[in-house]
Amino acid sequence: MLMKTKLVDSASDDYVLPWTRKAITDAYRRAGIAGPEQLDVIETHDCFSVTEYMAIEHFGVTAPGEAWKAIEQGVIAFDGRLPVNPSGGLIGMGHPVGATGVRMMLDASKQVTGNAGDYQVEGAATVGTFNVGGSGTTNCAFVVGV
Repeated sequence: MLMKTKLVDSASDDYVLPWTRKAITDAYRRAGIAGPEQLDVIETHDCFSVTEYMAIEHFGVTAPGEAWKAIEQGVIAFDGRLPVNPSGGLIGMGHPVGATGVRMMLDASKQVTGNAGDYQVEGAATVGTFNVGGSGTTNCAFVVGV
């Protein structure tokens, strides 16, 4: 699906990538949680800075167009209410195409079992993950918990 087609299809939606939002809310439903307020950590696909902004909004941490608030208020900082990518994410760790989702699941597992070492978020019991491919054509979201 071309990006132009995606933008036309989502023009009347609050979210730029409604399929991303659907994948994330489906993960919430499958895990039996209401939303980001029940997560302790998010590991997301931040291949570009704008992708992390998009994820913050599509996870429901902020309303669409307001990701900057979570950043400025420290919500997503390592010691914030909902740390995003304490592992360093793709920007900090590298971007092995095809393997990033596996790495995120491993990091989520390490977080909830207390084995994340230097990037362990104290008390992390529930981690949301999101991996994207093809400018939002492929969307994979999971909630990992103990």
